[in-house]
Amino acid sequence: MKAIGLVLFNGDERVTWSHGPVYSIEYTTKALLEVRTSILNENIDYILFWDFKNKLPSNKELEDVIKEKGTFWHIGSILGLKDKPSLIEIVQPTNMNNVRVDASISHSSWKVTFKGCLLERNIFESVVLQNYSNSLDIIGLDFGYNAMILGAMPRFSKNLAMNVKHEINTKIRPKDELAFIKKNLDKKAFIWCYMIKVFSISPYTFVRLMSLKRNKKNSAIKRRYNDNNLTTISEVQVSVVIATLNRYKVLQEELRELRELVPSPKEIVIVDQTPVKERNSTFLEEFSDLSIQYITTEKIGQCSARNTGIKAAEGNYIWFLDDDMKEFPKDYLSRHLKTLQEYNADVSCGIPDEVGTDFMDRSTKHVFLSDGFPTNDVVVRKDLLENVDGFDEAMDQLQSEDQEIGLRLVKNGALSVKNNQLRLLHLRAPIGGLRTHKVRKSTFSASRKSVFKRRLLHYSEIYLSKKHFPRKNVFYLLLLNLRGTFIVRGNVFKKIIKIIIGIILLVPTIFVLSRKNYLANQMIKK
Repeated sequence: MKAIGLVLFNGDERVTWSHGPVYSIEYTTKALLEVRTSILNENIDYILFWDFKNKLPSNKELEDVIKEKGTFWHIGSILGLKDKPSLIEIVQPTNMNNVRVDASISHSSWKVTFKGCLLERNIFESVVLQNYSNSLDIIGLDFGYNAMILGAMPRFSKNLAMNVKHEINTKIRPKDELAFIKKNLDKKAFIWCYMIKVFSISPYTFVRLMSLKRNKKNSAIKRRYNDNNLTTISEVQVSVVIATLNRYKVLQEELRELRELVPSPKEIVIVDQTPVKERNSTFLEEFSDLSIQYITTEKIGQCSARNTGIKAAEGNYIWFLDDDMKEFPKDYLSRHLKTLQEYNADVSCGIPDEVGTDFMDRSTKHVFLSDGFPTNDVVVRKDLLENVDGFDEAMDQLQSEDQEIGLRLVKNGALSVKNNQLRLLHLRAPIGGLRTHKVRKSTFSASRKSVFKRRLLHYSEIYLSKKHFPRKNVFYLLLLNLRGTFIVRGNVFKKIIKIIIGIILLVPTIFVLSRKNYLANQMIKK
C-alpha cells in the first residue's frame, strides 16, 4: 500500500489511519494554506482530503481507486458540483470537459471538492492553491480546473464515493463564481459573464473583482509513471480507418507514409464514397505489401463511412485518419500507444497543424484531458465505439460529428487525452471530403480577421448542443455566436466597421439563427 497522508476536515486527529500522517483542520482556505507546506514535507505518495462526516474509505477501496484511470480522484459529482461554477457555462456552454455525466459511473471531471478527493502528492505541489476566497468549495473547483490544464487527469470516482451518503447541492456565492472566471479566463469572458448576470451581482463586486490578476501559467505537472496500467502495447492491435471521397492523389501519398511506420498497424481500412463514375481503385496496385481492406459504398457521409470501417476493422483499437494527412514520423503510432499506456487512457488524440494556420508551439511536452475528438488523428478502443453505437448517422454530410461522438464517449466514462507531441500536418485538401457538400464555408478564425465574413453556427452544431447539454447552455451558445458577429481583430476603425455591420444585420442574423435552431429541433425529433 502506498503512503497516503490524510487531511480531515472538521474532524479529530485521533482517527484511526495507518497509511501516513493525519492533519485535522477546519474546512476553510486559510486553514488548508497554513498546513500546505507541512503536508508537502511529509514522505507520502498520495494525499486524501476528506470530510469527517463521511466514513473513511477502506484499504481495499483506496487500492481500487488508485488502480482507476486518471491521477486525481474525487466525489464532486455527488455533492452538487456537476453544474458548478454555473458562470462557466455562459462562456463555455458546450465544452466537452464541462458536460454533465451520470454519477453512477466513474468519469473525467475537473469539478473537484476537497470534501472527498485523493491525488498524487506532486499534483498538490504543482498546482497553486489560490486564496481569493475563504470558501474551499470554489477554491476546490479552481484547483481542479488548473490541475486539468496542467496535465492532471481528474476523475469522479464511483469507488471513492461508494460510502458517501451525505449528498448535498453545494451552493457557491455568485461573487465567488465571478472571481473564478476572472482568475481563470480572459477579461472578455469576465465582462460577458457579468453582463449576463448583471441583476445577481452588484456593480461594486464587479469593480472590486476587476483588480484580481489572472492565474499564472505554471509548468506542466511532471508525470509519475503509472504502474497500474491495464493495457500493454503488445496487446494492442490497431486498425487504421480512413473515409475518403475523391481524394486519391493525397490518399496515395498518405499510404506511402503509413507504409514506413514502425510498428505498423494491423491493417488499413479504406471506405471509398467516391461516386461510381469517378471511382478509381488503381492507386491500390502500389500497396500490395500493405494489409488493406478496400470497401466501396454508394452512401455518401463521413459518419456512415466510419461506421462501416469500425464494423470491418479486426483490431481492438481504431485509428481514425483523414485522407489528407502527411508528415508521419516513423514512430508515430508508437507514440500514440505509449500515451495510451502511460495514462491508462481509452482515447489518444493528436493535435495536427493545419495548412494555412499558425502552427502550435510544441517546445514543452504537455498531455492533458482532451476537449475534442479529432477524427483526422485519434486512436480509440473499438469496444467503446461499439458501446456508444458508433457515429450518429443523422450528422452525415454535416459538421461536428466528431465532437458529438466524443461527448458520448466521455459520458460513458472514457478517459480521453490529448498529447501536444502527437503532430501531423493536415493538408485541408481543396477538393473532396465535406467540401464536396459545401458545408464548411467559413471558420470562426476567418470571421475574426474579416469585417465582412461571419461564421454562424451550422444547425448540426446546435443539434449537438441540444442532444448533450441543458436548454440554457444552448441559449448561451446562440448568444455567443450572435456576439461573435460584432467581433474582429485589428485597429479601432476596423472594429467600428464590424460593429456597424453587425447592427445592420442584427435582425437577419437573429432570423437565420432561429431558422437553424428550428432545423436542429427537427433533427432531435427524428
